Amino acid sequence: MDSRQVWRKIKRSDIPKDRRLVKSRWVFKVKRNGVFRARLVACGYSQIPGVDYSANYSPVINDITFRMLLLTMMYFGLSGKIVDVETAFLYGDLEVEIFMECPPGMKDVTSEDVLALQKCIYGLVQAARQYHKKIVSILKSIGITGGDMDPCLLVRKNKYGTCFIGIYVDDKLMIGHLSAIDAVIKDLKQHGLVLKVEDDFHDYLSCKIDFSEGRKKAWLGQPHLISNLEQKFGDMVKNRRTYKTPGTPSLSLVQEKDEWQCVSAEK
Repeated sequence: MDSRQVWRKIKRSDIPKDRRLVKSRWVFKVKRNGVFRARLVACGYSQIPGVDYSANYSPVINDITFRMLLLTMMYFGLSGKIVDVETAFLYGDLEVEIFMECPPGMKDVTSEDVLALQKCIYGLVQAARQYHKKIVSILKSIGITGGDMDPCLLVRKNKYGTCFIGIYVDDKLMIGHLSAIDAVIKDLKQHGLVLKVEDDFHDYLSCKIDFSEGRKKAWLGQPHLISNLEQKFGDMVKNRRTYKTPGTPSLSLVQEKDEWQCVSAEK
């Protein structure tokens, strides 16, 4: 937070009388790969609509667009990389002043000290929106265009080849020629973004992707989600009646015989 200049310390008495202090909390999580993560987040529910924010919508790549990118990669034999922007929301520029209580554990602060946010942090209602605006402006500044049919699908064509970029919040799916992908990653790093690049293209947005040999076919599913649902609700549905066809209990479907006979006769 200090290196990104996310906030500056001010005195409680300097806050305008009509403004509210946003609360904050620590969130701890163990990721699927075993990494322990600690993150300081703002309590967005304590923000005042119309004062602390006015808009909060942020688009993400459409699931159909995501599948089309996978098909494009397999059909044309292109490369694929997942590029994650570390602490992405801290790059978002705030358009309003927001004041926050000092988080627990912060050193060299008194009860009279509070924080004036200069950048977005996780938990703010508008954080995802501000980050999206920031990353799109950076991408377009390095010659990447698109976003007409899907605002989160961009492309760049140059001497290195073609690179398609699918945006899902801080995760960037890059499909294209390897030299073109590497060139985009290099340009993004020159803008001060800290990136984590994954060449192992088998897990994206909690979706597991299994490719056949030669990458001509792929299986896409969410076994992690199904496993979590089973652990959470499995005991509730054990020993219940099962159905071959999901639907409303006691619902029966009857096909019209006359129509079926007519179709059969035509064939």
